[in-house]
Amino acid sequence: MQDRYTGVYSGGTWLAISKADSPYNGQSRANFVLNEGPHGDDSEAAEFWADPPDWIAVGDSPQEALDRLLQGRDAGP
Repeated sequence: MQDRYTGVYSGGTWLAISKADSPYNGQSRANFVLNEGPHGDDSEAAEFWADPPDWIAVGDSPQEALDRLLQGRDAGP
């Protein structure tokens, strides 16, 4: 999915989420990303990307984000 903040906090414009339907903070990872954390308000996004979980990765294209996720690289800036 596209990053709401176009890379300001994440360092990339596209996000890839592993097992998006897996639970995280009482909801699916996808719902969390769309409603809080990376797509929350400015302070939530900054806090999330300061120490992102290993199930999310960032890239400048959808393929780059997916490749980084598959490589297990840190998604942070």
